[in-house]
Amino acid sequence: MDNTRFFYQLKSDTIVFMDTLSHDAPYIALEPRDHESLFFVTKGTGLYIKEGKEYRIKEGQIGYVSRGSIDISTAPPGESFCYIAINFSFDKENRTPSLPFDFLCSTGSIYNYKELFQQALNHFVSNAPGSLNICNGIVMQIIGYLYNEYHISSEIFQKMKKIKAAMRFLEENFSNPDLEINTLAKITNMSEKQFRRIFMDVYQVAPYQYLQNFRINKAKILLTNTSKSVSEIALQCGFSDVYSFSHCFKSHTGVSPKNYAE
Repeated sequence: MDNTRFFYQLKSDTIVFMDTLSHDAPYIALEPRDHESLFFVTKGTGLYIKEGKEYRIKEGQIGYVSRGSIDISTAPPGESFCYIAINFSFDKENRTPSLPFDFLCSTGSIYNYKELFQQALNHFVSNAPGSLNICNGIVMQIIGYLYNEYHISSEIFQKMKKIKAAMRFLEENFSNPDLEINTLAKITNMSEKQFRRIFMDVYQVAPYQYLQNFRINKAKILLTNTSKSVSEIALQCGFSDVYSFSHCFKSHTGVSPKNYAE
């Protein structure tokens, strides 16, 4: 692949910006949009009008504007709202929407969308050599999280929110070999039994097995992308010694860490 050509293709596809709209100063699309948009409301309430229908989107929520839309973005009378928007296009020749979301595609969740949108904006504004590639990566991450929300039931989604803090703690502390499931349960103010039940409902796997899978997946990345020794990777991924790491790794993959790296 021609890397330069690929870079400029990405450059033309994604634009990230921050804006404020008021009832007296709306945005009116006079022609069908040739791109799709995701926007995160940082302050106030937005009012979106399309085909005679009005939709409201509040602070902390995400809206999706499909390609081909002729619409109006404004605020309720006497009000204004601020937002961060990402305009993108997967296929400029295809004028139909490529994502299945409704206009209001997230009402706030376990995912830190505000931080992701802010990161995309910061990188886009920086205009650093790799910033646009990073922006595209963030866009795909946001879309991936939105797909998760789109495909799970509201009941499961509520359970995910209950163990949100524990999952974040697990991801930040997986390298600690003394990390216990009871610690995760305490973070959520649940009994260990209740935590295990809800965790199983959401992820279809026991908490400890999830933790081991998480560690092994991290180890795979390090084995194939770094020159670190098997012993170093074992410790970095939360195993107390190289023997237990090798045994666990082989039970998951069918091969030893060394053979996997080779």
